Amino acid sequence: MGPLTALYEAYIAKVEQLERDAKPGAGWFGLPGGPKNDSCHGQFAGQAQALIEDLAAQGPTSAQARQALEYIFRAPEEHKNDQSLYWMFQAVHGMTEPLIACLDRADAQALFISYAGQYRRWERLPAQKKALTALDKARSK
Repeated sequence: MGPLTALYEAYIAKVEQLERDAKPGAGWFGLPGGPKNDSCHGQFAGQAQALIEDLAAQGPTSAQARQALEYIFRAPEEHKNDQSLYWMFQAVHGMTEPLIACLDRADAQALFISYAGQYRRWERLPAQKKALTALDKARSK
């Protein structure tokens, strides 16, 4: 979990710094600049995907995979007030299939129930649908 939390914390700190340093009007109405246009978002997405794949390749126990997934799945709700963080953390859910495959049936079932309750059917984005489908598959194996 250490590398995962470190990645998220570094990204949060970077976005918060960008928002503090933003010039008034930057990024509005198509103007250049602004925190939403910074390359850190794409870098975070790439690093998150690489880290998830690396964690899965290490062969974690089901409990370790579940702990990492719970952290990833909880992150958007903890940052609802910062739209840059919220939407990026939502997008990472679509990258979690390698870790979901490491879950045993019981952990997959518990996460499926929790996740389905957290993201109601009519509010689910493609990333949530992808994660939920992977959880459903893992609980049925």
